[in-house]
Amino acid sequence: MTGQNGSSGGPPSAEDRLTEFVADLAELRRGAGQPSLRKMAGASHYSHTALAGVLSGNRLPSQELTLAFVRACGGDDREWRERWRREHDLLHRPATATEPAAVPGPAAAALPEPADVVASPGSPDGPARGPLALTVGIAALVGSLVVAVAAATGAFTSGPGTAPSAGASGTPAANASGAASAAGFAAADGSDPQEQRCQLDAVSARTVPVPDRDASQPPYGSLTLRFSPHCHAAWPLFVSTERVPTGATIRLRATRPSDGGTSGFDYPYLVPPQVFSVFGNVLGTGRGCVAVSVEITAPQTAAPLATAETPCLQPS
Repeated sequence: MTGQNGSSGGPPSAEDRLTEFVADLAELRRGAGQPSLRKMAGASHYSHTALAGVLSGNRLPSQELTLAFVRACGGDDREWRERWRREHDLLHRPATATEPAAVPGPAAAALPEPADVVASPGSPDGPARGPLALTVGIAALVGSLVVAVAAATGAFTSGPGTAPSAGASGTPAANASGAASAAGFAAADGSDPQEQRCQLDAVSARTVPVPDRDASQPPYGSLTLRFSPHCHAAWPLFVSTERVPTGATIRLRATRPSDGGTSGFDYPYLVPPQVFSVFGNVLGTGRGCVAVSVEITAPQTAAPLATAETPCLQPS
């Protein structure tokens, strides 16, 4: 009889065990109806990036993160706690003279679905970053996001009373938006863009920094207005720096001035400071321009730590 590692009668390798562990977690999520990472983040209080990392298969996630993933999918806490301890002990047992130590490698596990997720250089169970790396990382993160969306802004025009966005009209993205109009699909106001699959063709219309009230301090992150031609809808995406404190609440809003339409999503940030991303609910663009905003608050402060808002934009 051949074992899981392909050797006759041998025990499964560390890589095989890790692959099976991740595959079973992915199956648990499918059995729960494949909830979006955003919905799971709200239930578990872990960021999208941390939850997506559970399914990466690169290493055994921490026990706390594993159980948060399990609870968000309605799994059995005791069963998975015991399973994690068993896997941890087997993966970290010392090598014997006849059995070389196995090092987990990348597992052939299901990758997380496409989403508004920015890969995090750190996670609750990952290495900490030094002050120099943090300073460079903040500048690179905010700068790269601003540059990355410059080409996409040509597909949008400013709403009444706002400054025009950079770029020219009639771009391929704008033409794609017009073609999508013929399809007649529109995501419902207030719905989750991931559940509506809006992220599959989304573009970044405008990105602004989320500055500290003290101009001498680094920003808290960046705010992007995301737009899907297929869904005819826009929504906010916040990408943090490591300055967002544990216990803060990220309040994301989208507004449509033409008819007073709004959508909102509040995200309690309860894990150690790290780079993470979180996105809000959609608001249709068919009835006018849409602006997005973010407010970061902390329990111990009366005034918000930071706020930011984009111009009101609409596909041209």
